[in-house]
Amino acid sequence: MNDIVVPDFFQKVLPTIDKWDKKYVNKIYKKYKDTKVPAFAKFSSFFADPRLWGLVGIVFTITGFIQEDFTHLITFVSGFFQSFLLYYILKKSIKRERPFQQIESIERLDKTGHGFSFPSGHCHHSTIMVGLFWLSFYNHPWVIIILLIYNVVVGFSRIVLGVHFISDVIVGICEGYLMLFFHWFLTKNFYLILNQLILKILL
Repeated sequence: MNDIVVPDFFQKVLPTIDKWDKKYVNKIYKKYKDTKVPAFAKFSSFFADPRLWGLVGIVFTITGFIQEDFTHLITFVSGFFQSFLLYYILKKSIKRERPFQQIESIERLDKTGHGFSFPSGHCHHSTIMVGLFWLSFYNHPWVIIILLIYNVVVGFSRIVLGVHFISDVIVGICEGYLMLFFHWFLTKNFYLILNQLILKILL
């Protein structure tokens, strides 16, 4: 039986990955659909929502004025926008439809999951955000284990909810780490020069 209703980039260019993706996302979805797992998936998915960046920005703006230091605000805002560029290019270039749009047996179990599927925005943005918290406030090697577990939980949640394929999740996490370390080790200091400019203008 062919459940595919919308051909996409993966089906045309990467047919092997496309078939594997559809086969296993369908199995995972069917296995957990009628259990309590989707409820947990919605909960964990909520805390990986890209809109949380807005809350982080507000918090660091307030603490910046209080401490007269906008280092964290500059680090996080620049990290978000710089990493968003690659994510956006991939989204708009690949234009992959989501599982619930391509496979008839899958329904979206969450209100999230708008726009294109590849790569996973929740995985990308949560990797950048949590990674920056890790590097900024508690830079210990063992914490990366917690971050990786968090990545797996978020990625699995997006699959269970029917809004992402496995490859969406894997690439979302991988390019999230790529942009995280690129920003932290190569471009962060450049952006932090703006910290002094902000202090001179606002304080």
